[in-house]
Amino acid sequence: MGDDPSERARADNANWFDRAGAFDFLETDRDNVVRLEVVQRTLARERARRGERLLDVGAGDGRIGARLAALGYQVTALDGSERALALARERGLVTVLADASRPLPFEAASFDVVYAGELIEHLFDTSAFLLELRRVLRPGGLMLLTTPNLAHLPDRLRFLVGKAPTQVQPLHPFLRLHIRPFGPDTLRAALAGARLRLTRLESTLVVFRRDRRDPERVTWASRTLARWAPSLGSFLIAAAERDDG
Repeated sequence: MGDDPSERARADNANWFDRAGAFDFLETDRDNVVRLEVVQRTLARERARRGERLLDVGAGDGRIGARLAALGYQVTALDGSERALALARERGLVTVLADASRPLPFEAASFDVVYAGELIEHLFDTSAFLLELRRVLRPGGLMLLTTPNLAHLPDRLRFLVGKAPTQVQPLHPFLRLHIRPFGPDTLRAALAGARLRLTRLESTLVVFRRDRRDPERVTWASRTLARWAPSLGSFLIAAAERDDG
């Protein structure tokens, strides 16, 4: 592994996400539950228009891909963990073992929809990643990307009083894996740089408080505020199309 920071990052992510139950938070954390509700609602609405071939990049154990397959998509689950993909296969998904930080093992325009949930913030070269997503997406297809929001309203307030935003915590066992945090402006710029045209930006909750004894338990949050001003919410959910103009 040597001193290559990208290799160290891959190893750190693998160690974290290869744990038993590593993806249980998707069904126990209210903020993530809302995020997946938005994703499912968006993709249910778009399937007839876009097509059925869907690539789930960073698919983990396949529990999200299985939900998308239930909407009628033909899901290909890509992940760097064979252990996670074995669970995805048990859920009936077609799986591909590959590193999402490198060129994807697919021909150009192979998919109608590409979904990348909570992945881009773990990668060093985010521009190359977005260009690869664009390459495998067919013209007229949809890319749906989610990532934590560096500019979440409570984090703005934390910064004003001299505290680090929650997405920048180098000593936290999980949040330290977020090496490329995005806010709304930088996400828009990154998508534009990869010739992906943003068509919709949504969010989940503005989370003001979590239970200190159980960080997955949200105790005070506003869904209305996140709907009204997505740039203030804790997750960014971006829908984009290939810009072939």
